[in-house]
Amino acid sequence: MSTRRTVLKGLGAGALVTTGLTLTGGSSAQAAPTGDEILLDSYTGTDDQKLTAALAAAKASSPRLPIRLAARNHTFSQTRTTFSGLRILGPNTGWQNPEISGISGALPQCTVTLNCGNGASSWLVGTATTYDVTVSGICFKSSNGVTQFYHHPYSAGTSYATRLDTLTFLGFKHVLGTPADPFAATLNTWAGDWTLVGVQDTQFSLGGSDNWFCPSSMNYGWAGANGGKYLMRFSNVSKTSVRNLYLTARGGSRAILVEGPASQQGGLDFSDCVIEGQNANDPAMGALIVVKGGGASFTNTKLNFGMARPSDFTDQSDTGLIMVQGGTAVFTNTWTNRATATAESVPVVAVSGGQAYVSTVLGMGGNWSSKPKAVRTGGALVTDATVTAA
Repeated sequence: MSTRRTVLKGLGAGALVTTGLTLTGGSSAQAAPTGDEILLDSYTGTDDQKLTAALAAAKASSPRLPIRLAARNHTFSQTRTTFSGLRILGPNTGWQNPEISGISGALPQCTVTLNCGNGASSWLVGTATTYDVTVSGICFKSSNGVTQFYHHPYSAGTSYATRLDTLTFLGFKHVLGTPADPFAATLNTWAGDWTLVGVQDTQFSLGGSDNWFCPSSMNYGWAGANGGKYLMRFSNVSKTSVRNLYLTARGGSRAILVEGPASQQGGLDFSDCVIEGQNANDPAMGALIVVKGGGASFTNTKLNFGMARPSDFTDQSDTGLIMVQGGTAVFTNTWTNRATATAESVPVVAVSGGQAYVSTVLGMGGNWSSKPKAVRTGGALVTDATVTAA
């Protein structure tokens, strides 16, 4: 095993230490981590070679040291296996939107372009149960439209206590999980301000329990005739808080799918979210929320501009802005606005199975002649006096 020497931070150039760490893809003469973090640019070579060296140093450190990226553009093409304590951090944090030009000097400038695939070929892949993985303060871009950021399926174990903070994604196929293989999350936390634009497919397919998916804000929009795919899929997620999402499901997209078995513990609680089409004249063509199973609540929801042309869809018959087909769902304090092409007779809530509890639904926009409508063709529907039940 090759040895290398490093200058200990704060002890001067004469204080040297020998380590036995071998860094694949890096120079054996490179400086080791100093202080309390590993600077990516302290290594030489391509960005992938630098990251290989930094990951080896991080994995060998005890306690784990974070890897700090620079205020520049980076390009990574290799799939990386996560490990407990992995932390990849930008140089600072702050709101970023790569679609907006002319303000680059005001925004954090840590950009990572990923040339990877999806599923097992994603950039980050969990192959065993991990604890305390953190990624923060980075604007990610996909160069090929098929990249996935992070894949950790149930077959590989669980991603425990993962923290994702202030991230931007441009042009990704998936961010966490795939519709066929959800991200296995337990005690996960989302924080900070998120932006997802130029999306190519469902960004979030999630499973697990005991999570706090509560960023300060998340701005996530999708346009196009995508055959009714969802912005977010929650597959057997329980005892989890979801807050502060601004989801724009334009054209052929739907916003949220909730599914799970009858044995699920429930407690998937959404609050303070905007879930809508772009506007009254650029709406979602079908349903915005579909509950097929499990247990979920939606509180303080701004639910707007859906069901403009549900005949566009062939995968199912969309019958309301919210569809409950199974499980148990609670809807409280819902503000709703109609799209220009959506008749007042279109239900805000349509129940064909399961149980739905609906209260305080407020029709806004000045174009309601009566109360919003909730209908039942199966299952159970319990409403209050703010809706017309049928």
